[in-house]
Amino acid sequence: MWLVLCGAGDPAAHWAAAGLRERGLDPVEVVDAGTLTRAVRSAHRIEEKGRGGRQDRADHARTDGEAPGHERASFEVALPGGRGLDSDAVYGVLNRLTHAPVDHLRFATPADTAYAMAEWDALVLSWLQCLAPVTVNRPSALGLSGTFRSPAEWKVLAAAAGLEVSPLRLTDDITHEPPTDREPARTLLVLGDDVYGVPGVDGGHRAGALDGLSSASLRLARSAGADLLGIHLEPDAHAQHFARFAGATLLPDLRIAGAPMLDGLHAYLTRLPARPK
Repeated sequence: MWLVLCGAGDPAAHWAAAGLRERGLDPVEVVDAGTLTRAVRSAHRIEEKGRGGRQDRADHARTDGEAPGHERASFEVALPGGRGLDSDAVYGVLNRLTHAPVDHLRFATPADTAYAMAEWDALVLSWLQCLAPVTVNRPSALGLSGTFRSPAEWKVLAAAAGLEVSPLRLTDDITHEPPTDREPARTLLVLGDDVYGVPGVDGGHRAGALDGLSSASLRLARSAGADLLGIHLEPDAHAQHFARFAGATLLPDLRIAGAPMLDGLHAYLTRLPARPK
């Protein structure tokens, strides 16, 4: 089984799944976060070093995360509608999850809601860790599909990677509007060791600008620990590589790179090492 995990209303995820099916991956299942948190039954098993038995986390009531020093973890989830997920049967994952929604549940107080959200995030994070070796954009303690970063943190990483950045204004004035006279941002997509570009990053004046950005884009993705990263750029005739960093996302719209992205994603997923059994 191949998995595409996403939030509700993620057309890029469904587009990627359809493209992977066309390229021979079978079966490809799209599972959104709301479906995960509506699981009718789940079992989470962790086998620890130095012990012959297992510790079970069942009925998805809560989790304490992964046990220290564990050798191997697995899960089985029964989804609404009769579908099931078994981590041992998953060959590869495109991970676009951001959170585990609990809007279908009713709680007495906002504090109870926040607690339930944190518990569900912890459980889904632990499930995702089971699949991390075969996952595009592995989870971290600071995000289900990789580390969440503020704009300031992204700019620091981008500058260290060799991309031109603009000064960032930090303000508590919620009425402050960013400038609107800049040209629309273009986007590069990094997947593994490949960079997929959108024509026109440099305004069409310098054909070599895209090539000059590739190395810096790869360095940024690697420093962020991201297999897949979208990098937004603003054309700037005075900047190095004629473009300036305008932001990054772990959930890029894959459709902007078209069929080459689907070909690359298929190749990347099928080259992932098999998950230890």
